Amino acid sequence: MEFLTYDTRRFFLFGARLFFGLWLLYGGLMKWIFMGTAAFVGLIADQFDKTWSPHVLNVFLAWLILLAEPVLALLILSGMKARKVWTLTSFYMFLLTIGQTILMKPDVIANWQYLVLVLLCAALSDPDPLPGEIGKIGS
Repeated sequence: MEFLTYDTRRFFLFGARLFFGLWLLYGGLMKWIFMGTAAFVGLIADQFDKTWSPHVLNVFLAWLILLAEPVLALLILSGMKARKVWTLTSFYMFLLTIGQTILMKPDVIANWQYLVLVLLCAALSDPDPLPGEIGKIGS
């Protein structure tokens, strides 16, 4: 229960890493296990084939979603290279946001909230400065 003694930034990042990582892992695995890859790729391609987006790109992006969610989730949960992982996750959330925008779905606002959350986590994930380097930050 060491996390109860964390400072505010570290406590927030710990909670975001744990809860967002588990949620993203659940969402990613459910696509593989319950929906199946063929059904998911077909669903995404079918939705986006009605837009200006080419079919090949739609299939590629569906596979990207299938692979990115569990991989990003595991990387988030690991806590390694947090700034890079949260930044990659923010790009992924932006991809989902643009997708919802292209489909003109009103629930795109939820994607913006996730994008802001992961971008905040990326911004706060600076490595802790080494002792004696606090005064050198930004110089």
